[in-house]
Amino acid sequence: MLFKLSFENMKKSFKDYAIYFLTLVLGVAIFYMFNSLDSQEAMLSVSQSTREIIKLMINMLGMVSVFVAVILGLLIVYANNFLINRRKKEFGIYMTLRNGKKANI
Repeated sequence: MLFKLSFENMKKSFKDYAIYFLTLVLGVAIFYMFNSLDSQEAMLSVSQSTREIIKLMINMLGMVSVFVAVILGLLIVYANNFLINRRKKEFGIYMTLRNGKKANI
């Protein structure tokens, strides 16, 4: 009975964990994209007049990168709290079932 319950909970939790990891991967990819734009070869081989515009764009991307990092950090904290609360309930059920089983013996 305990194995069946844990297997069912694992199947139900798979969607939550898949969304969590997919969101983390996409967030890290976006963060990397913002941080790697300034080191591209095309950015280095532009004319002098365009270079100042690119420097301004790089500074703005730095601010956007900080914003993305803050949002990503908040997302990670929120998702971790959500998943931990679900696991606490699940472990509570397991502990209740085990104590009830030992009390009957």
